[in-house]
Amino acid sequence: MNINPRRLTAVAAVVAALLVAACSSSDGATTSPTSTPTEAPDRTTSTATPAPEATTPEPTASPTTTPPPALGETNEGQTADVANVVAHVNALVTDIGIRAAGTEGEREAAAYIAGVLEDAGYDTEIESFPITTRDDNSTVGIDGQELAIRPFMMNGSASGEATGPLLYAGLGAPEDLAPLDVAGRVLLLDRGVLPFGEKARNAELAGAAAVIVANDEAGPYNGNLGDRPSTIPVLAVTRAEGELLRPFADMGITVSVRASIATITVDSQNVVGRAGDVCRFYIGGHYDSVAVGPGANDNASGTALILELARAHRLDGLCVVAFGAEEIGLFGSRAFVAEHSLADALFMLNFDMAGRVDDALIIGDAALTELLLPAVEDLPIRAGQFPPFASSDHISFLDAGVAAVTITSGNDPRIHTAEDDIDNVSSQSLATMLEVGSRALTAALAAAG
Repeated sequence: MNINPRRLTAVAAVVAALLVAACSSSDGATTSPTSTPTEAPDRTTSTATPAPEATTPEPTASPTTTPPPALGETNEGQTADVANVVAHVNALVTDIGIRAAGTEGEREAAAYIAGVLEDAGYDTEIESFPITTRDDNSTVGIDGQELAIRPFMMNGSASGEATGPLLYAGLGAPEDLAPLDVAGRVLLLDRGVLPFGEKARNAELAGAAAVIVANDEAGPYNGNLGDRPSTIPVLAVTRAEGELLRPFADMGITVSVRASIATITVDSQNVVGRAGDVCRFYIGGHYDSVAVGPGANDNASGTALILELARAHRLDGLCVVAFGAEEIGLFGSRAFVAEHSLADALFMLNFDMAGRVDDALIIGDAALTELLLPAVEDLPIRAGQFPPFASSDHISFLDAGVAAVTITSGNDPRIHTAEDDIDNVSSQSLATMLEVGSRALTAALAAAG
């Protein structure tokens, strides 16, 4: 084989930068589990669709910490301040970042939330509960050493290992593969145009040993191969990781691929703030994010909102719950209602996404929804329903016999992606949803008596 020496030198430098020792930490420390990222849709084109513009919240000083009133009194005269909401969003998204269930980021966020509620005068506890989740151990390596990239096994991929020369094959269409010697090779493909399952089937038929699909936009993702599982490993990597692998493909360097997901049990936690001995009124929202992004709109925004509502509306009987592990199956709210009596609960208002107003909705108990609507009739929100297969933590309270709704700012194509970052939250939307939340809580409290 004729090899360009300059290119070989450049590739050697990339290999040196990417190779990491595949050994355990000598101090016995353990790492937090990494949940498999939320499944991403196939692309119909290879070009990423621009996301809607957002107004990034400006960094602010620390949130207001006005001394709380004595129990039995309300914070009458205090006004909920959107600047505090913005500060909390920045703390959760910029300072902490990804808060996937069971990770150190989620634990750090729980500690932050507990501190805010304590400063607002609530008796606060962090309540742990076990969760079962998936830990993706997939790797790409050279000569027995792992590359410092983070591949994710696609749903429907075969588990196991494969080794072969890395070959770039475009989009993986039949016309891309036909002129190439694919048999026994690991294919590096671009995301886009063809569904993931079709890319995998084309590679199988051509005799490929495995497939790696590089994203066509920034950030990690996962994919689904559809109704026909693959007989070879199929991994997803970021666009940047695909660019790092491309020189190896140009050189035909042999790589090893492992597709592996384990089921593990770890701890998540709810943060519970109580004003008084008996919880009669609940506000809540989940604070965890998906594994691929910092969850600014979903749901740092809703968490920030309940923290400010708690500060400004504190009264005897109001309890605040920030739920962990919502993104992987409402685990936090299920754990809470299983462990606590809700016999005295009169209502629950759940806030899930407050950072981008687009068809904002009140979803859940019909009678409670009808009670709240007159209070917000001049604001851009209406009664509605979640799309199929979507839900939120109010469901756990409804199932336990408590009138409950979720209040949400509505549609957002960026949620569950790396693009749900601080730029995806509008301070104007936060202000609108804070007004919605304040009025809704005031109306529900007035009706409860």
